[in-house]
Amino acid sequence: MATWRRDGRLTGSQRLLCAGLAGALSLSLTAPLELATVLAQVGVVRGRARGPLAAGLRVWRVEGPRALWKGNAVACLRLFPCSAVQLAAYRKFVVLFTDDLGHISQWSSIMAGSLAGMVSTIVTYPTDLIKTRLIVQNMLEPSYRGILHAFSTIYQQEGFLALYRGVSLTVLGALPFSAGSLLVYMNLEKIWNGPRDRFSLLQNFANVCLAAAVTQTLSFPFDTVKRKMQIVPYFGVMFGTFEFCKRICLYQNGYIMSPLSYKLTPGVDQSLKPQELRELNKFFKTGQLKSKKPTL
Repeated sequence: MATWRRDGRLTGSQRLLCAGLAGALSLSLTAPLELATVLAQVGVVRGRARGPLAAGLRVWRVEGPRALWKGNAVACLRLFPCSAVQLAAYRKFVVLFTDDLGHISQWSSIMAGSLAGMVSTIVTYPTDLIKTRLIVQNMLEPSYRGILHAFSTIYQQEGFLALYRGVSLTVLGALPFSAGSLLVYMNLEKIWNGPRDRFSLLQNFANVCLAAAVTQTLSFPFDTVKRKMQIVPYFGVMFGTFEFCKRICLYQNGYIMSPLSYKLTPGVDQSLKPQELRELNKFFKTGQLKSKKPTL
């Protein structure tokens, strides 16, 4: 029976930090593409020229280059609470689906990941809606002065339910999207004939591009044009950055010799958790392994 394996050499805070940094970097690098596709999707561009390129050029000419990153701040800020909620929900679902022997099947892991994605999407959906509103508005004549002002304005003028407008299709699209991503990513060892923690940066980038292609097909009926046009570069940067941050943490924890490769540190038991390895190293450094002199 296949099982889902989490790298125990990273602490929970390190995993959350890597995910947050990877997401923030990938969002920032693809923010102009996100903005252009959203504007093209909602029909903001006027005139003969259509599509993301026309939308991006129009924003550049009218509002300036800084406007290409409208809404990116709220997108980055929502990453950490979204990741924290998803991780907490995933752990709860894993416990629910784990058998008496402590094992969880591959499909149960996929289901746990999908349900956790749904929970985090529902909890943090208002921030995604606010991000879209900030993208659509004109920076020269803004309707919202910032994140908090946008939230209060929408709540007061349109009601609480307006903050969850469109959430149903988003949740329905998250199911096949999350399931497809996990299904592909969990079977990469068979594709490359090697363990996931030994993949190079190029392999990781190719892996997520493959996962994105599969999930695009699975979630197409529910997803938006924006998501289809953004997904490959976003996830390529995100997972590539995550793996690099992971190497830095593994190097800091003492498991590998360099953050530039996965070459293991000689003599280190890779099955030990970070706290256990730190205590063992401290034990050696303090010289407590030396035999005590016999006393009369």
